[in-house]
Amino acid sequence: MNNRRKFSIFISSTYEDLKNERQALMGVALESNFIPVGMEQFHAAPTSQWDVITKMIDECDFYLLVVGGRYGSIDEEADVSYTEKEYNYAKAKKLPVIVLIKESSAITEDGKDIGPDKYVKMQKLDTFRDKVKNDKNTVDFFTDLNSLKYIASQSLKNAIVYADDRAGWVRYSDIIDVINEEAEERNKGNAELAEHQQKMLEDVKEMFSQIGSRLDELENNQLTWEEIPTATNEDIDKLFQVDSETLIIGNSKKDIPTLGQDDVGNVPVDSAFLLVYAAEGDGQIIKTQTLSSPAQISTSGKQFMADTSKRESARWVEALDRLIEWGWVKAVGYKGEIYELTGTGYSKADWLKEGMGIDTSKDPLNELKEFEY
Repeated sequence: MNNRRKFSIFISSTYEDLKNERQALMGVALESNFIPVGMEQFHAAPTSQWDVITKMIDECDFYLLVVGGRYGSIDEEADVSYTEKEYNYAKAKKLPVIVLIKESSAITEDGKDIGPDKYVKMQKLDTFRDKVKNDKNTVDFFTDLNSLKYIASQSLKNAIVYADDRAGWVRYSDIIDVINEEAEERNKGNAELAEHQQKMLEDVKEMFSQIGSRLDELENNQLTWEEIPTATNEDIDKLFQVDSETLIIGNSKKDIPTLGQDDVGNVPVDSAFLLVYAAEGDGQIIKTQTLSSPAQISTSGKQFMADTSKRESARWVEALDRLIEWGWVKAVGYKGEIYELTGTGYSKADWLKEGMGIDTSKDPLNELKEFEY
């Protein structure tokens, strides 16, 4: 698509002394895949000429300045020529600027300013010429129309190579296939989403149907005292277990609390720090990962990882996984990148901060040193 783009370029210069040069540049621009814009296209308008000029510059992708032997008419309010005023506006708009300067040796007397203020204009022209040469622009010099065409052609070709991806114009017919393809992809995505939602709805309906059937079954088949089966020795062995000479009633594994959840001293420091600093900030924990580096964990704009190694990444991913398993944080995005504290998480954060004495006014990496050594 890039080779089909056309770029608009505003051609700025004094007019009477550079008519032939401007005409030549119009042709070079068209041959180089540019749409030239200049004062030749201006017509009478209800707004001021300057408003028209600025609007045209706003709509262009590049700005081409040609400097000859004249400084041109001066805007009394700004005390600069209209050509320099256009240049200043283009630079303020951050347009790519190309400058072509006519060699002093090639400028004849009839190509210079005349009138009582010609010496003032000559001085202003010298200052302007030095300004554009030292203003981080692409600058080239020419002597006649042939050298102008050659230099301008090369400058425009180079400009296209570095053109902003957002710049340029294309025919509607050139992008209609792309537009249709994107629309088709969106429609396909919407259809797949609707199908998925419909399946979820059917699954929920089936689940409620099964629950209703089960409730009916239980209601119609209530056991009486006479129907309660006699417990076997195997049932009793399952109920009463001996572990290290300690009698355990019920399911021993089920009754053991998850390590760390109920004792401040047993909560791993990494998980505690993530939770406490998140609660003190925006309540979010961010997990980011790229193809070239392992997962990174941060919260409230603060970094916990001492480096970007896989070992350090595994340490903090595991810390986050514990908080998720305990129900203290939950995922809020479908990509598994953003997690937020639950109500329990905020309560546990207050409990850990007070119990462990975590000072959240300090940088996490500095505060961690107090607990690791």
